[in-house]
Amino acid sequence: MSKRSVIVWGTGPIGMPGLRHLIGHPEYELVGLHAWSPDKIGKDAGAIAGMDDTGVIATSDVNELLALEADCLVYQGNYAQREAKCIADVLPFLAAGTNCVTPALMDLVAPKYGRPEFVKPVEEACRKGGSSIFCGGTDPGYMTIGHLFSLLAGAGQIRSVKVAEMADLGKYAGLDSLAQYGFNQPLDYLPEMYTGETGRAWHESTLWAIGDYLGVQLDEITSSWETAALDNDVEAAFGTIKAGMTAAIRWTMIGMCKGEPLVIYRKIERLHPDAGPNFEQPLHGAEGAYQIVITGAPDIRTEMAMTLYDGCSITALHPINAINVICDAAPGIYGQLDLPIFYSKRVAR
Repeated sequence: MSKRSVIVWGTGPIGMPGLRHLIGHPEYELVGLHAWSPDKIGKDAGAIAGMDDTGVIATSDVNELLALEADCLVYQGNYAQREAKCIADVLPFLAAGTNCVTPALMDLVAPKYGRPEFVKPVEEACRKGGSSIFCGGTDPGYMTIGHLFSLLAGAGQIRSVKVAEMADLGKYAGLDSLAQYGFNQPLDYLPEMYTGETGRAWHESTLWAIGDYLGVQLDEITSSWETAALDNDVEAAFGTIKAGMTAAIRWTMIGMCKGEPLVIYRKIERLHPDAGPNFEQPLHGAEGAYQIVITGAPDIRTEMAMTLYDGCSITALHPINAINVICDAAPGIYGQLDLPIFYSKRVAR
């Protein structure tokens, strides 16, 4: 099979590892790169990624990229509070027949539960261009889709499914995303991620979808927000986190089924490893981890520990590994359950 031609859009904390893994990939050929930062436009993709030159020069000219008629767009833009802009970015490619994989367009992770104003234009563009799209998600993302599915394949009777994403984000450069969590605000401050439509849409849709995976209809989803502070100032990529101000958060969402908790989702974010000591902690001092506990017969308890960079890489690679199956799929929006099993075949030698 000839290599699939690929355009990359986005070179941020998640986009950069995605770009690095695509350069020199045995199954995909990088043919285009979109960048908006003036210090990246006009540079070779390899130089931007800290690798050897590729001959692919970064551009902000969308028409130039559309003219490449690539097989697939790998869209890795920041979706937080930019939903309409990000959807508008991908629509011309889908309408022109270029397929898309992305970790970013969170309303498409479980399109049945996505907000119609973002799902319907994508459906129409796919029909127009005969193209397909798959979103692996950011957080929630791989843990609540691919990773959870692999564990459910070995489960028996299920009483509850508990998933927790945790990360020490002290070195994370996605400052716009972090601002939505209320860091460095008073402990009783309820931030946009918790109170606003965006956060609820991303996270509630994940719980409703897990209920679907399990073949049940959840009754309701409850939500709570906890915060923790440090006794001293600390420095993070986000800035100086003042003593007594929010340095860690724990967001708990519970999907109820027949009066009992069935799906429990927790997000624990810290800007310092000492913040929120009573919140879930990764094993072995890792910067981040996915914890999944399936209670039933048998009980299944797992943790996937990782560095912050590896967590960003996994987020990028989940949809990237789906490029071939998406390019072969009939037009439309695909969730994980709609696709055959896909995985990396990139064996190092």
